[in-house]
Amino acid sequence: MSDEMQLRRVFVQAVIAAVLALGLAGAFACGTQPVGVDACRKIEGARCENAKSCGIDLSTPVHRRDSPTPAGQDQQDVGACKRFYEEACLHGLVTTVDPGAVATQACVDAINGTQDCDVVKSPEKTPACAFLLPPAAPAATAAADAATD
Repeated sequence: MSDEMQLRRVFVQAVIAAVLALGLAGAFACGTQPVGVDACRKIEGARCENAKSCGIDLSTPVHRRDSPTPAGQDQQDVGACKRFYEEACLHGLVTTVDPGAVATQACVDAINGTQDCDVVKSPEKTPACAFLLPPAAPAATAAADAATD
C-alpha cells in the first residue's frame, strides 16, 4: 500500500472518529426538555377565556370562522386561541423549574377572578403569576454576553 493511500485511510478514519465524537457529545449535551407545558396551557387557556372582556382581539392567529353570529364567532375565537396555545406551549415556560399544580392554579385563579385587564394582558406582573418571569442571568454570563455584543 502506498504512502498516499495510507495517509488517505488515516484521514478518513480521523474524520469518522470526529463525527462520532461530535454525535456523542450532542447526545449528552444539555437537555432540551420544556418546563411547565401543562402550566403554560392552563394559564394561556384562562387568558383566552378572558380576552374578549378585556377587548383583546383573538382573530389572530388567522383561523376559520364559520358562525354567522357574533356570539358564535367569539366562541370560535376562544377555541382557536386555545388550540394555538396547545402547540405553542409545547416549548414550555421561560422558567427553569415547573411551578407545580398549586402555583399554576393560583395564577389561573388570579386571571379568572380579576376585573383588571392588566392581569389578563400581562399575568407575570401579578404576584400569583410572578413565576412566569424569566430567571435572571448569572452575573458572569451577563458580563460575558455583554462583552461579545
